[in-house]
Amino acid sequence: MKRFFSALLCAAALTGTLAVPAAGAASTDTTLRVGLTVGGASSFATPMLENVSGESTGYTVGTVSGTTFKSAASLASSQLTIRLNDKNAFEVCDTETGKVLFTSAEGLEQLAIRPNSRLTWFKGYKWYGDFVYRRASNGNITVINYVNVEDYVKGVLPYEIDPDWPADAQKAQAICTRSFALGTHKHTDSGYDLCNTTNCQVYLGATRATSESDAAVSATAGETLSCDGKEVIGYFFSSDGGATEDAANVWGGEYSYLKGKADPYEEKDKDKWSVTLTPAEVKTRLTNAGYSIGTVAKVEVTKRTATNNVAEVTVTDTDGKKVTMTRSSVRTVFGLKSINYSITANAAATSSQTKTAVQKTASATKTSVKISPSVHTVTVDGKVVKPQGYNINDNNYYKLRDVAWILNGTGSEFNVTWDGANNRILLSPNAPYVKVGGEMSDTVAAVKKLSPSTAAVAVGNKTVQLTGYNVNDNNYYKLRDIGDALGFAVDWDPEGVVVIRSADKTTDDSKNDTSDGNNGGNSSSDQNNSNNNTGNDGQTAETAASWTFSGAGWGHSVGMSQWGAYAMAKQGFSYEDILKFYFTGIEISK
Repeated sequence: MKRFFSALLCAAALTGTLAVPAAGAASTDTTLRVGLTVGGASSFATPMLENVSGESTGYTVGTVSGTTFKSAASLASSQLTIRLNDKNAFEVCDTETGKVLFTSAEGLEQLAIRPNSRLTWFKGYKWYGDFVYRRASNGNITVINYVNVEDYVKGVLPYEIDPDWPADAQKAQAICTRSFALGTHKHTDSGYDLCNTTNCQVYLGATRATSESDAAVSATAGETLSCDGKEVIGYFFSSDGGATEDAANVWGGEYSYLKGKADPYEEKDKDKWSVTLTPAEVKTRLTNAGYSIGTVAKVEVTKRTATNNVAEVTVTDTDGKKVTMTRSSVRTVFGLKSINYSITANAAATSSQTKTAVQKTASATKTSVKISPSVHTVTVDGKVVKPQGYNINDNNYYKLRDVAWILNGTGSEFNVTWDGANNRILLSPNAPYVKVGGEMSDTVAAVKKLSPSTAAVAVGNKTVQLTGYNVNDNNYYKLRDIGDALGFAVDWDPEGVVVIRSADKTTDDSKNDTSDGNNGGNSSSDQNNSNNNTGNDGQTAETAASWTFSGAGWGHSVGMSQWGAYAMAKQGFSYEDILKFYFTGIEISK
């Protein structure tokens, strides 16, 4: 099962309250506007469409008013390319011949295309519905998919859970997905309802759908959740590790149907995990989240909820200053998978212990890490480039200087220097790259040395966390991490090409927002509705060398556990049983 949802849905609480669905939201005739490429680095200069083979060919071109399509012309071609000409008009061309088939009025705000085929290829995926094109701020084109809600759910379900899961687990997920789509229109100010990423729900069309997943959607068509006669949203996550949690303790606010409870169905200790952080790493994560703290001396759980999840964590520095985190911040600030964990202080090792540990780590790294030279083609804004890198544990890693070289002159250019005063690598956004020699080497040496990278990296004056490895005395970093830190997009097309798209801007404060969508989540004065169970894990007053966070579960723990739904369905529970267990006092309405 994909892990797309670890940061999902919690962002619905934009102002400390959860979204409330509109009245009459359960209609199966509802058309949703879903942003597929919605601006900046994700937009296209020349988006293309292609009728799926074996279905009707051709398209109707026109405009939309609200969600109503108005026809202007019919086109017989099966493959179309859409672009803007120098007169600020949309042109629709035959992809194979390049012939212009249709030109809109100059300055037209948006162009709509309705395929004759039931499914249409775009961006390597098959989609239902119509496509609406608008100008992006960078001169490219954004693409909005106008799709029926039931077809939308079919395009979400197999990306949220495995389409081979039991039917009733899929039906429960379909109802949660539908209720979220109808009740959470987060992007209306931008001219569409939902995006197709984890910021809303992962929606990638019909490519991965199966007859079983489609059947789960059809069997529950129009069904949503209601509580006290009002439509509500079925929030979900991967696994709870033992107990779900009140929404009030994660996002704030009182919601009678989102109550925490012990979970006897999910596999015990599902998704066990551990993270160890040094004092410097704890300080960095707090600083990135907007807190001010000195040298960290203590990290401890100071309050737990009634279901024994973490409600409050307090960090104390050597001067006695305390920073207290509550709600979702106890997870997001430290980059943890769940709120079900404990914290153990680790004493400093002796010199002989340290030497032995380093030797063991080096040995373990060589045997546990899967590494080979990267053979993937890489493109930057459509141009093929050839940085030398490694594929490590199925992710591509490249040198920072090589990435800076290939992005030089784009909207995402940056320089790489050594900040000797602070002993760190400094990345300077919006600065031309200054070459030092040795960039873009095409020599791939055998791996003789391999260890996790320990170099500190900063973007501007802010320290960032990049996953990296030191290979043969050179640091290589995960490409997606570099993109997240510097504001360029990294994608993957069906032909196995790594696609990099530069952006207009290289700094985006929202990238450092760890509030999980709850604006009050990072305040040290936040109050929650948890009990006063102290969670101190028995730490002494002495400064520890590090702290290990050990837990189970994956996600925000509010609403339905997907793995719990799986376990209940395997035991013969119906989808109604599943939903009524995880959501308190709800009914399934249609």
